[in-house]
Parts: sequence; structure tokens; C-alpha cells
Amino acid sequence: MNLRKHSISFLILLLAAVTFPIQALASPINFNQGSTFSEDVVNWTSNINSYAPTVSFLFSAIFVLMFLFGVVRLGYSIITKTGQVMKGSTGLLIWVPIAFFLIRLFLILLFTINSTNVTLIASDMIRLIRTTGYFTVLGMVLIGFAMFLFFKFLKHPEFGRWSKRLWVVATLLLLLTSIMPIVFGAA
Repeated sequence: MNLRKHSISFLILLLAAVTFPIQALASPINFNQGSTFSEDVVNWTSNINSYAPTVSFLFSAIFVLMFLFGVVRLGYSIITKTGQVMKGSTGLLIWVPIAFFLIRLFLILLFTINSTNVTLIASDMIRLIRTTGYFTVLGMVLIGFAMFLFFKFLKHPEFGRWSKRLWVVATLLLLLTSIMPIVFGAA
């Protein structure tokens, strides 16, 4: 575990060293030479954006290497029948694609959102979560109804308990989905 932390730290340090040369970081920032702050920000963002293809490639390469490392470790654990190594490599194989997707999504949102789109994205996310909650409630009520029918036909008490639990949780979810955006003032 300690080796994994050190290797990830080393990879991040290597990525930073390759991506941003020391001259770029050591160059002085010129504030008072006739340029405004907004012009300076535009210059800085253009400098950072010039490194974007390199950073994107290195970012993808690091995640591919981590995934391949997980595949090799999984093969090793299958051959040697080592449970702890298999557990770690399976976790790596699951979380690397998820982390890659989430970081890519975050970066896309970071570079495409401006100040007017932030409120639109937030309201769209709230609407998406509310709609998902309503459809989840509908599914829970229908599954609870099926369990209730099994209870009536088979007279098995576990089906009756499950149908009641599903209906109670569906009611709570409906109340939370409907009321909480209004309570927080986001509806």
C-alpha cells in the first residue's frame, strides 16, 4: 500500500515536471507594464492551454498504465492464488476507468462553463435528480405491488414485509425529492 502511494506521488511529480518547465514557473509575472489584469489572465490561460494536448496525452497514458498494471497484477494473483493481490487489482481495474471518466467530465465542464452557464447546469442537475427520484419511486411502488401480490398468493410473510418496506421508502423518497429542493430554495 505504501509503495502505491509513493508511485502515485512520483507519477504526479513526473507529470508536473514534464508538463510545466521550470522556466515557465520561474519567469516573473509582469503586472505593472501597461497591461491590465484581464490581459494578464488571457495570456496565462493561453500559456496553460498551449500545454493542454501534452497534459491530455500524459493524463491518458498514466491511466492506461495504471489499468495495465492492474491487469498484470490480476494475472499474477490468479496464477499464485493470492487473495489480497486479487482484491487490490480488481479494485484498481474498477476504479481506474471510473476515475478517468469523472476527471475527464470535470475537465470538460471546467473549460466549457462560463458564469452564465453555471446556474443552467445546476438547475439541470437538480431537475435530473428529481426526475430520477420520481422514476425510482414509481419502480419501488410497482415492485412493492408485485411483492404484495406474491404475499397474497403464496401467504409468505417475507413478501408482505418487503412490500411494506418498499412502500415506506418510496413514500419517504417522494417526500424528500419533492420537498428538499423547495426547502433549500433551489426549485
